[in-house]
Amino acid sequence: MRFIKTLFILFALLLNVQLLKAQGTSQFQVNYTPSLPLGDVADYTGDFSFRGINIAYEYHVSEYLGLGITTGINTYYEDIQGVENVKVNIDGKIVTLSGKRYNYTNSVPILATANYYLSPEGQLRPYVGLGIGGYYVMKWTEIGQYQVRDNGFQFGLAPRVGVLQPLAYGLDLHLAAQYNAGFGEDPFSSVDFMVGFAWKF
Repeated sequence: MRFIKTLFILFALLLNVQLLKAQGTSQFQVNYTPSLPLGDVADYTGDFSFRGINIAYEYHVSEYLGLGITTGINTYYEDIQGVENVKVNIDGKIVTLSGKRYNYTNSVPILATANYYLSPEGQLRPYVGLGIGGYYVMKWTEIGQYQVRDNGFQFGLAPRVGVLQPLAYGLDLHLAAQYNAGFGEDPFSSVDFMVGFAWKF
């Protein structure tokens, strides 16, 4: 939690300095984000997820550079075929649970972002970007009426490539792909595919 507060304070200070230097534009995005789990996440909840949303705010400190913040949620789910027997530790006792098994993973990113645009306003704008911050990852298994949970926060990086296509004055179509790389004992990783809209104000 201290890391998140420090990250937000540094981002706010940087943004305030830039606001004093120049009058830029702001952008708000809403994206639909289907996602492909990778690594340990794919082993646990292996199916491609069509359940995800992302929102972002960005301040353009120059015509080619935007600084912002983004969050959202992606949910992954796998229905394990057959009846499972799983041993778990409950209050220091090893207990065997039997029943139909479902695995779930939810990921909530909280990232400060920097995006560099390769062309000026008013035309097709490809860009490259990087997010830095963390992921709150919620993993749980349901067997019958029982749940086994493992929630935690991971530091992470999120490189991204995307494009903005103007649709109308102040409105762009946004397409992007983002690799999510969490770091920790049970690292989270995925690739998000973003389709959405960006409003400039």
